[in-house]
Amino acid sequence: MIRMMLQLLAIMSGLGAGYAIWRDLTNNYIASASLGKLWYEHAPQSLQLAETIVSGYIDPCGLIVILDCTPLFWHPAISTLLGWPAALVFIGFTIIFGWLGTRHQRGMARLDKRRRSRHRDK
Repeated sequence: MIRMMLQLLAIMSGLGAGYAIWRDLTNNYIASASLGKLWYEHAPQSLQLAETIVSGYIDPCGLIVILDCTPLFWHPAISTLLGWPAALVFIGFTIIFGWLGTRHQRGMARLDKRRRSRHRDK
């Protein structure tokens, strides 16, 4: 199940990379579209909602007020990623999810092999 989800995420990221590359090639501008610009053009409310959720509920500095620290996830990390070209980010996600999907598949094959050998020993 996890392997299929990772492979599905890899396919969706690959489609996103294809769309971003197609958009860059058909665009008259010299620079590639950033991930943040692409996201804002298609769903601006979800971008603002994602920032609120990450800053308020996932980031430990926003979640635990007593820490009194600067945010860790959104402003230094995710906002930097949103400034990168969308095609490169999606290609990176495709590689990562595809690798994790095949790695998980190999791990499950090893686990099945161990189970079968234990069953034979009994």
